Amino acid sequence: MSETPFFGRADALEQLGDRLTRAARSEPQIVLIDGPAGMGKTSLIRRFLAAVHPGCHVLRASGEEIEMHLPYGVTAQLLAHARNAADAPEEELDHTGRPGGPVPDPIAVGSCLLDALGRIQDHVTGVVVIDDVHWADTPSLHALTFVLRRLRFDRVLTLLVTRDATDPRLPPGLRRILLADTTLQLTLGGLGLPELTALNAAVGPTPLPRWAIARLREHTDGNPLHTRALLQQLPAEVLVGGNVSLPAPRAYERLIAERLETCAPHTRRLVGAVSVLGMSSPLHLAAEIGTVPDPLEALSEAMARELLEEGAVGSVPRAVFPHPLLRAAVYHGLEPAERSRLHSLAARGVHEPGIALRHRVHAAVGPDEELADDLVRFAVGQGAEGAWSTAASASLAAARLSTDASRGAQRTLRAVEYLLLAGDVSQAAELEQTVREMAPGAEQHYVLGHQALTAGRLDEARRELNACWESGDAATETLRSAAEQLAWLCLIQGDARGIVHWARRGLDLPPGTRSSFLRDSLAIGLAISGDFAEGMASLAHLPASGPRDSPEQLDGLLGRGMLHLWNGQLSDARRDLEDAFASHRRGGLPYAALVALGFLTDAEYRSGRWDDAIAHGTQAVSLAEDTDQISILAVVHAVTACPLAGRGDFRAAEAHAIAAAEHARVLGDVNDTAFAATALALVHTGRGNHEGTVAALSPLLRQDITHRNGIDEAGLVPWRPLLVEALVRTGRTDAAEEVLVPYEAGAAGRRRWLDQAAAARCRGVLEGARGDVEAAERAFLAGLGHCDRGEPCWEQALVRLSYGVFLRRAGRRGSAVAELEVAWRTFHRLRATPYLERTDAELAACGRVAARPRDAVHPLLTAQELTVAKMAARGLTNRHIARELVLSVKTIEYHLGNTYAKLGISSRTDLVDKLARNT
Repeated sequence: MSETPFFGRADALEQLGDRLTRAARSEPQIVLIDGPAGMGKTSLIRRFLAAVHPGCHVLRASGEEIEMHLPYGVTAQLLAHARNAADAPEEELDHTGRPGGPVPDPIAVGSCLLDALGRIQDHVTGVVVIDDVHWADTPSLHALTFVLRRLRFDRVLTLLVTRDATDPRLPPGLRRILLADTTLQLTLGGLGLPELTALNAAVGPTPLPRWAIARLREHTDGNPLHTRALLQQLPAEVLVGGNVSLPAPRAYERLIAERLETCAPHTRRLVGAVSVLGMSSPLHLAAEIGTVPDPLEALSEAMARELLEEGAVGSVPRAVFPHPLLRAAVYHGLEPAERSRLHSLAARGVHEPGIALRHRVHAAVGPDEELADDLVRFAVGQGAEGAWSTAASASLAAARLSTDASRGAQRTLRAVEYLLLAGDVSQAAELEQTVREMAPGAEQHYVLGHQALTAGRLDEARRELNACWESGDAATETLRSAAEQLAWLCLIQGDARGIVHWARRGLDLPPGTRSSFLRDSLAIGLAISGDFAEGMASLAHLPASGPRDSPEQLDGLLGRGMLHLWNGQLSDARRDLEDAFASHRRGGLPYAALVALGFLTDAEYRSGRWDDAIAHGTQAVSLAEDTDQISILAVVHAVTACPLAGRGDFRAAEAHAIAAAEHARVLGDVNDTAFAATALALVHTGRGNHEGTVAALSPLLRQDITHRNGIDEAGLVPWRPLLVEALVRTGRTDAAEEVLVPYEAGAAGRRRWLDQAAAARCRGVLEGARGDVEAAERAFLAGLGHCDRGEPCWEQALVRLSYGVFLRRAGRRGSAVAELEVAWRTFHRLRATPYLERTDAELAACGRVAARPRDAVHPLLTAQELTVAKMAARGLTNRHIARELVLSVKTIEYHLGNTYAKLGISSRTDLVDKLARNT
């Protein structure tokens, strides 16, 4: 078939070429091409790729309406194009999108795609093209969002084609990327008169006068597809007849039908069969369904009439529609009975169960309870594998085919729950009014409550979930889910007794088949209530380590890690939280994985492992945003701000703190508010703005806060030590005393060494300000004693700094130097710039200058560079490091290149030696 004429779009092609040039310089680029159907978006991509293809490796995919609920269908298309890359990870690619097996999470699939792109860039620039993004499956869209956020120093150009970038089917994270200032948006409008004149010369029956071209342009809005169809189908006398009305653009289907009528019967049958199968089909399958004895001859005629194209030569022959509108015109032009018959044949001809069911749905002529039951069984199976989007689609189809209205309603409710589990909040919201109009019942109340909780409407959520529980007619699974959501709601509001109450009620029910947050909630609620021992006892079923392949082995592990953290058992906390993060990602609760990563960041900050804390915190924020986990964003932003503030990166730390405060405000979570205020207070403290610290934290003293357990329990949110010191430094010692006393009592009552050390430090600072030298010294020595019975931690350096300051002001300079130098070494190791500067000033006042190491690595490297360097020094390959840190290989290469340059080395052997001499 001759090449389709292409006219105009010179500016768009130039901009695409510029973006490709920048991508080739390791500046990854994203281009959004949008506009109405038929405007030439696909043709623009084809023309662009025709010019650049020899110097690039193209990964191309297209969303398809009939496959939009096939998990990772679009990702599998992209990865299939990566198979030609040298040393492609064949085994891992084979697992992606394979029907019948467990569905991996978007992070795992996104990592696989990142890996493939990294291998391609070893040789050429990668170009990722996804056409009809609005029809891509949801898991692929989440994986794509994950990938695009991690292309930082990669030679990759990504072209995304859609009709509307604000389509609610697109995940919010992807929409933010598409509408960002760094994304080039090319919105295609109609062609102008010069381009349409050239199009007429190429395909029209005769040259038309300018006024006729202008009339044609006004009639079609310059839409290339509609204009071309009219030029090819209408005689010249109609096109130039001023008194003859042109057909409306909606008559495009009729124009295609007329073209089909000129074909032989077997060609018409082939084209119709392909339209039923989708945008493309294996030729033999379309021939079987359409009863076409000589499919190659039929395909040749369809290609001559520009109805079909041939797929890639060299593979199994495929018939492909040149444009979605052409396929739609053929499909909708089929007689209803013929369309239903072809779908029935297709259902028997395809092997993938989900696609076969969709063909049966399209073949149905009315309610069909047997088919609806099959769809429900399929949805349950998909849900068990974590394919929530597919399960939702099947449930909605079952609802439409139900012969009984009450069954249809139940299936719609289950579909909304599947959508919420999939993270498709916007699609679930579109069904909310339908759910509200249903007859009241337990499951309706549960779904409305879950939707309200997801949207942050806490009062409504409580009302609906309580109504579900009290209805008396709920299934066990629904009751258990309602109890889980109510426990989570109480956790958001800091209601410890409520957490325990609902977690126990849920656990009293027969266990379910999937992981739940009930055991974690119970342990957390008990700990917040002050009953730490009972909280730990509730987790006695958990093995210390080993596989986490079942809910019994996994449920509660996150809670145990958090309890260890609050009790100062920092190494145990890091172990459990790392395990919980990895295990929940493999097959548990995606949300729980992010909670674990957030609190792992907190544990590493308190342990004085700031490089790890910054790396994990940054990763947690990114993953939460990628997967639209709104309710965890406040915590992960807040804990990420802490080590950044400690290092004096105030701009980044403040941005995280402000983001945490905004998310906490929207959700109305008192605990999140405390985390956000503490993060902002750390920024103020590092800057020496003690009034700012007081202003940030004083609202937490308000007694009208209904549930104070979470913010008052020692060990959970460390805001009181910051406020005490700020009050002392601003001369408000009596107010400091009022804040400190309950903290001292709580830390002592729980025997939490880390909080006892912090409380003792604050007591020493307060008594020193009052002039009680003996009381101050007793307090500082007690603080060091508490640290000695614990683990290495950040607090120990703070105690020594405060004690050294006290000793210097008491005139005991020799003793002060000893404490300050120990603190200085910790600050230097952590690159805690504000604290280093203060310690330097105190040492100078003692007449001493800190001896700085001659060959210090840490001050030269960023946190990310140091993390990558340490992993490389352990012998990990760049690809392995990329997988561990969830970054692209090119980003790892960039960080290692910077590290080598900063340290003046040229090999990993030198790196190992350099790090060993500075550990």
